[in-house]
Amino acid sequence: MNMATLYQIGDDGSRADLCEIDEEPVVVGRSGRARVNIEDDGLSRRHFLIQRDGGDYIIRDLNSRNGTWVDGERVFAEKLHHNAHILAGRTLFLFADQPVSSTVLRKPLTGPHGTVLISAAAEAERSASEPILCQSE
Repeated sequence: MNMATLYQIGDDGSRADLCEIDEEPVVVGRSGRARVNIEDDGLSRRHFLIQRDGGDYIIRDLNSRNGTWVDGERVFAEKLHHNAHILAGRTLFLFADQPVSSTVLRKPLTGPHGTVLISAAAEAERSASEPILCQSE
């Protein structure tokens, strides 16, 4: 069975940390109960969910206050494609439904309305942030 992977993207474009997505839905948010727990004040406690639907994967915004963005477009429920960029709060993710060979993203990252994402976070702040945690539910 094909399994997808959710990566957190670092400020330098590198893939950092991951969570494999199988038959169980994956909830991403600030809550310790979320399977993927991220320390980001821009995230809701339960921000978005990715679930398998047959051979596809669907992302659903869970009524987050700042919205969920896929490839620069706000989404509420959307079929994900390989190499989709997901922006939630100030955290960027990469969805891969097949193995990703490169450790660094090659194309510029975009946010809402096609704006190019440039990190303004200081390295000290970045190193102090919590890593992504993929927990069993």
